[in-house]
Amino acid sequence: MERKLSEFVTFIPGVNSTRVEKQFDLQDIEYYDQTSFERDLNYDETDENNILFYADHALKQGDVVISNSMQLATMIGKNNAGKVPTLNFTKVEFKNNNLDKQYFIYLFNCYDEVKRQKERELQGSTIARIPIKALNELVIPVVSISEQKKIGTIYSEIIKLQNKLGKYATLIEQFTKTILDDNLKGK
Repeated sequence: MERKLSEFVTFIPGVNSTRVEKQFDLQDIEYYDQTSFERDLNYDETDENNILFYADHALKQGDVVISNSMQLATMIGKNNAGKVPTLNFTKVEFKNNNLDKQYFIYLFNCYDEVKRQKERELQGSTIARIPIKALNELVIPVVSISEQKKIGTIYSEIIKLQNKLGKYATLIEQFTKTILDDNLKGK
């Protein structure tokens, strides 16, 4: 069965950082940026300082956001909780428990039919974006919630594994380079 995303979620655009700082006279807001997004996308849980600023606009661990420039979705990790998303991001608010968050992320990032729909809706000359109205019209396959959870879990575990394999490959490359360099130096 296929249904429109608007039946399950609400899309909330990020804030205009200059307006928020003027409106609330705040200077110490930590914004959610592309680096934060990529760390969440790759499940990079490297320890860093926790953000203490929590506002109505701030993201919470487990929230889902879309990078408007990359047209990918991810779940907020503990290191980025408390950051405020800018206009470069769209927060996805789930209306009920009929759509699993990880399943949504899988569909939005990987499912071919959703990818085709997103490509048709891209607008903008510099940075292509999908308008919120078009996001609401995206049609997704809906399966049982237990099936959604299985698919979502498998997808997130594969992404975590790919991230670990990428780090492992980098370490092997560094190790090999060190051995070869030392060999040339006669050590």
